[in-house]
Amino acid sequence: MTGADRQERSRARTRHLVASLEAETARWTEATGPGGPLEKHHSQVACLVRLLRTCLRDLDGLPDRELTEPVLDLHHVWDFFRGKLVLRCLPQYRDFLETADELAWACYQPAPAAAGSGPGVPPLVFLNRAEVPFAVGRGHDYRELLPGAVRTRSGEVAAGTLPFPIIGVPWHQTEHLPGLLTVAHEVGHHVEDDCGLAQALRARVRGSGLPSERRGLWEDWVTEVFADVCACLACGPAYPDTLSDALADLPPLAFGGYPPRELRLRACRSVFEPAAPGPTEPGPSGEVDEVDEAAVVVRALTADGYAELGGRTLPSVLTCAEAWEPEVAAGRLLAGMPSGTADARASLASAAAAFTRDPADYDAMGVGRRVVREVLDHRPKGPRAATPAPEAADRRAAAAGHLLAGLLTRTGPSAG
Repeated sequence: MTGADRQERSRARTRHLVASLEAETARWTEATGPGGPLEKHHSQVACLVRLLRTCLRDLDGLPDRELTEPVLDLHHVWDFFRGKLVLRCLPQYRDFLETADELAWACYQPAPAAAGSGPGVPPLVFLNRAEVPFAVGRGHDYRELLPGAVRTRSGEVAAGTLPFPIIGVPWHQTEHLPGLLTVAHEVGHHVEDDCGLAQALRARVRGSGLPSERRGLWEDWVTEVFADVCACLACGPAYPDTLSDALADLPPLAFGGYPPRELRLRACRSVFEPAAPGPTEPGPSGEVDEVDEAAVVVRALTADGYAELGGRTLPSVLTCAEAWEPEVAAGRLLAGMPSGTADARASLASAAAAFTRDPADYDAMGVGRRVVREVLDHRPKGPRAATPAPEAADRRAAAAGHLLAGLLTRTGPSAG
């Protein structure tokens, strides 16, 4: 049988390889458009599509033999995000993930709004095999999260810059809604990253009046303490209760960068208490009271305004007052009534408070399922961020696409 020669077939295969990626981006653009099933993810998909299309344009004109590998790497990078988005099309995961997205957005968006940077591209929540939730920030390396090795060394480098923040949630949390409050902690990391607060946080610890021999420890811990403070402000006292349960199930010192369990919980609870006005002083024994240290650090983080947040204090930006008094709503839920809350933070806090009060009635009354429905029923229509994608995010995506094309054509295949 005669036919086209091998080179002609190779060129056609390469065209089809590129066309499949172009078709993918077109389908997902449509799915996230106004009224589409995934319109809430418009800005995230628009960011990815701009990145991929910019890269494809830059790669256009390469000889077929040089084009195949970079385009396969683009498919691999796209697959990382597609797998997280496509779960939202499956009924068994859709409501949980959409509820998690609503919580993450409610906790996140006040900070960039205060900073004057606009809504931006929000964090994407996804299910993961990790034991505990985790965050990976915008611009950070995500190679270790890819499902398999990319094909070229340049592809590995290209997977070193995440285009928007993500939050991984353990699969097992899909049936335990109160555990979702830990997403608020992960959002705190993105608030620190996206608002450029890292230096300010450490400066506040240094200026808190803590003894010099203790300041270094708290500077090491401040990123996690700050994330806990953000979660407390957003979700109220239900967050430390939920955190206490979660920490009880983990071995001591299971993860670096955190204060000891009791000190961490004390820091959380001091968010809701008036803090002492001055620095901690050594007691009669010459030792510093670590419990008071926690309150001093929280006060340092919350008392004064941040230039990076338009001069506003952290509580004025992130506090959800409705979530700070969840008991009435929790009682309503346990009695089979709606919580009466309209904010995702307050609704999920009331569910967590109901679970803490009476786990058996929580299950018997189907509180988790009902609160998920409440959150989704109160969700505003339309995308979460501006449409079209915010100009700054669009520029970043295009720049990332140019960079990605350069990386994918710079080095050879990865050693196998």
